[in-house]
Amino acid sequence: MLKVQTIFADPLALERDALMVALWEGEKFAGTSAKIDRKLNGQLGKLREWGEVKGKLGEVTVVHTLGLMTPKRVVLVGLGKAEEIDAEKVRRAIGNAVKTLNRISCQFVSIAIDTFPQNKISASDLGRAIAEGAILANYRYLRKSDNSEAPTLESLELVAASKRAVAETEKGVQLGTVMANATNFARNLVNAPASEMTPIALAEQAKAVAEKHGLRCEVYDENWIEQVGMGALRAVSLGSNQPPRFIVLHYEGEENAQKIGLVGKGITFDSGGLCLKTAEGMLEMKGDMAGAAAVIAAMDAIGQLKPKINVIGCVPATENMPSGSAFKPGDILKTFSGKTVEVINTDAEGRLILADAIVYAKRQGASLILDAATLTGAAIIALGPVCTGAFGNDENLVQEVIRAGKIAGEPIWAMPMHQEYRDLIRSDFADIKNTGGRPGGAITAAWFIGEFVGDTPWVHLDIAPTFWSERESHYFAKGATGVMVRTFIQFVLSRSI
Repeated sequence: MLKVQTIFADPLALERDALMVALWEGEKFAGTSAKIDRKLNGQLGKLREWGEVKGKLGEVTVVHTLGLMTPKRVVLVGLGKAEEIDAEKVRRAIGNAVKTLNRISCQFVSIAIDTFPQNKISASDLGRAIAEGAILANYRYLRKSDNSEAPTLESLELVAASKRAVAETEKGVQLGTVMANATNFARNLVNAPASEMTPIALAEQAKAVAEKHGLRCEVYDENWIEQVGMGALRAVSLGSNQPPRFIVLHYEGEENAQKIGLVGKGITFDSGGLCLKTAEGMLEMKGDMAGAAAVIAAMDAIGQLKPKINVIGCVPATENMPSGSAFKPGDILKTFSGKTVEVINTDAEGRLILADAIVYAKRQGASLILDAATLTGAAIIALGPVCTGAFGNDENLVQEVIRAGKIAGEPIWAMPMHQEYRDLIRSDFADIKNTGGRPGGAITAAWFIGEFVGDTPWVHLDIAPTFWSERESHYFAKGATGVMVRTFIQFVLSRSI
């Protein structure tokens, strides 16, 4: 695990594999950068003059010092135009640099933070962005027989120009470290094979989080699920040999504060049930519990940060498999709320288990609810791989979640929830049916969940577009992204009294 900390020192005097400095588009060298240029006999200036170094966002240039300086290398990190800088650009620039550092087998690296923006980003926010970008970029999920592709970077020191700057920057570093490590925890859960990350195994992960941070954890089995009347969750689980679990994590930070409900879809493998997916469509379905992973990992961070607020995390966990005992199209299910649901498609199972979990969170006193789910292919078509879709019954709350996502570096886009979409999920035989067809599929899925929310302020986050990355870029590796962990944490912190 990468260690990030802030120190007060002369960055040019530290024996490190590399010293990172920020570079701006069109700006002259100043401060530490100018000192380095002088030590290297004007090499940096020449690179700029020749157009090899421009300072564009994401640009990374490695310069070997060849004994002219104590650090073995200088790594120039492009930040783009100074007037356009923000925390997310810093995260991405650092992410690119860390990937380069790993490719050249660096272990111990320092970074001169006086070369970063001093008037656009606070010292604390800068420390947080650097820590998040570095730790997230240093992540790889590997199960190979040798270690040759594992990240080499072990330590990153932010070198501050004053002791006061150390204290402020370190606050951000500590928060960013918690945020990023929680995100990587969620990535591990999602990347794990479905044969290992079963509902029972997911429950064990939640128990471990509770034990570490003094949370209360309740794990309910299939008998309890059936006895209390969670008919939707029980029905989805019937086709699998793996028994379901209903997982609840309680964080109690302030006796008289509100209680936030976080709910995550926990389908640990989704075959589609009797409405079987294609082989290609199943390939990423070990990750159909990414919403659950986001909730458990966010609770892990909340337990460390100890905000003055109360949070309940609910995870309905099951597989969705085909067998002789699997639930069928045409079945009518009685949910935990008492409402009945006609099953049109067994591959629209995530909304079924969320319905039972959301009603439970309400009955436990949640004053508002955020849910995250890899819910619909329709959201992927609508938004592509960039934004998570947000649906809700409270416009102010939707915008508050979007703001939290922006601070966290997780783009969220508000989707329409016009009443006419509700008509598409009317059933001839039950209170509601579990799919309204392909047109507006992400919206009708949200309307289905909304039926069980009632008047409780609620935002549904469809992370199907964003839970998985097909390519490596900035601080993403191929595979699980850990999306919504940082948004959940940021939202909870913003509500802390």
